[in-house]
Amino acid sequence: MEYYFTESDNVDPENSILKIEGFEYKHLIRVLRKKVGDNVTITDGKRNIFHCTIVEISKSEIICSILSKDYNLFEPDLKIKLFVSPLRNSDRFEFLVEKAVELGVFELFPVVSKYTVSDNRFSETKITRLRKIIVSAMGQSQRCYLPELHNIISFNDMLGLTENENNKVVYYEHAAGNNVNKSVFTDSGLSILIGPEGGFDKTEIEKLIENNWQVKSLGNRKLRAETAAIVSIFEQFNYSK
Repeated sequence: MEYYFTESDNVDPENSILKIEGFEYKHLIRVLRKKVGDNVTITDGKRNIFHCTIVEISKSEIICSILSKDYNLFEPDLKIKLFVSPLRNSDRFEFLVEKAVELGVFELFPVVSKYTVSDNRFSETKITRLRKIIVSAMGQSQRCYLPELHNIISFNDMLGLTENENNKVVYYEHAAGNNVNKSVFTDSGLSILIGPEGGFDKTEIEKLIENNWQVKSLGNRKLRAETAAIVSIFEQFNYSK
């Protein structure tokens, strides 16, 4: 059973009720045809999970009675920050975001490097669409933490943002055979950087090395950016168990 989302402000723990509104309301009522008496599982994206019964449906919201509560089920201990260049094809970037959330990333940072094709900041419409994708992916995969999507930052801003972090890996097609499987990160934080369709400039790799990023390869095949992101996340979660 997938989870559905409501903002934490919509939860009233003292009276054991919560409300669902917005696009999740529309999905539950218009698509899934939920009705009074149906059971649903709701998360506020802050690791709280509420097992509920629908008690009232109006034209704009669903009121639920909270039957029981769980906390922080199945969220990974390893908190991955994914830094990735926006892609020319918006559908492929949306696919990347969806799968990254399903796999368990903690935060997503679109990064503009030298060969990034799409370097415009996201419009409000784009951010809203991506957030819906993130919410849907969270619920579908039964996650209870809602990953944060940041707006586009520059390559140099990314270097500054991660300056004091210990575990940082960039996947680079010319990484001389180094393999992700040889690097297992067991503490709580890891930053992963995936480059644009045009790859990284050599000076960017030099800057990354100067800033203590490990340069790794995902093997002999040249992967699309979205494939590289998915494989790198999966490998780190798989080997950090």
